[in-house]
Amino acid sequence: MNGGLIAFHSNAPVAICYAFRMTTALNLGALYHLVSDELEQVRADVRRHWTEAFQLVYGPSATPPRLGGKMLRPALCLLSAGASGAAEARRFVDMATAMELLHLAALAHDDVVDNANLRRGHSSLNALWDNHTAVLGGDYLVARALSVLTVYDSCPVISSALESIHQMAEGELINFGRRDRLGEEDSIRLAEKKTASLFAVTCATPALLADATHRTALHEYGMGIGTAFQLVDDILDLEQTADTLGKPSCGDIVEGKSTLPIIYMREAMSAPDAARLDGMAGENLTLDDREWVASMVKSTGAQERTENLARKYVAQARAALESLPAGPHVDAMHGIAEFVLLRDS
Repeated sequence: MNGGLIAFHSNAPVAICYAFRMTTALNLGALYHLVSDELEQVRADVRRHWTEAFQLVYGPSATPPRLGGKMLRPALCLLSAGASGAAEARRFVDMATAMELLHLAALAHDDVVDNANLRRGHSSLNALWDNHTAVLGGDYLVARALSVLTVYDSCPVISSALESIHQMAEGELINFGRRDRLGEEDSIRLAEKKTASLFAVTCATPALLADATHRTALHEYGMGIGTAFQLVDDILDLEQTADTLGKPSCGDIVEGKSTLPIIYMREAMSAPDAARLDGMAGENLTLDDREWVASMVKSTGAQERTENLARKYVAQARAALESLPAGPHVDAMHGIAEFVLLRDS
């Protein structure tokens, strides 16, 4: 134990891992406790920017839908600041807010690209408005994020954020241009660009204002857990229910995507099963269809193969933390790496 945190290790007993998965919310609260006050301020600031965007469309008295989410990125930003030697986390509240705004902007743009109508159990922006307005809403959040970061009067901080925007946009363009031709390496590269790049920037940028010698290690940590996060996300899309996900399951199949578990699943399928899978693109899936997919992702070994790869990325992330000074912030980041593997939504 350290400051009330469980010290998670990759060889922890399976029973402990399952217990952690069953009490996700409680343990995230414990993992966040070092920065809980600052994280509440981030929530309030993000909510304010989101409300301002919503009211530009609906007027000053409109109340926007509730923002959910696990706040992983802002929490990691604040914890990374502590891990890199920052004396106080409050200085990084604006940075953490900007990183969450960039994440929300990416979700808004993703929902337009994917024609998604639900996000976290609520209507997505493109469902509330339309695709054109949703894209503008995402652009607005990007602009607000960059504006917030100007308080640091640091070109490297702004450049770091811009690099994540560049990587995420590049990933989407690659996905659009090669959607039907993605292989294993392409799928992993897409996970790195679309998801891991923002995790990496979120973790590494605080070091620019604290101790820059830790920036590389924090970047590697963010890339590792970010890639694992996306791989787990791809599995959950195929095996979880809509109630758990906050959106319909098997969305990647309906959208014709080639995520890593779908690639692995198709490789191991018989020709009739592969034809059934491919025929689901663009269709309204039945409950039987979704249950069949959930069973196939397990029986083909696709889930196990993807989970094993996610574990390797988390192991790389945790290895990167070994170069940082030991302390409760690093312990919390180890715990978050474990959460990335064990979450169910």
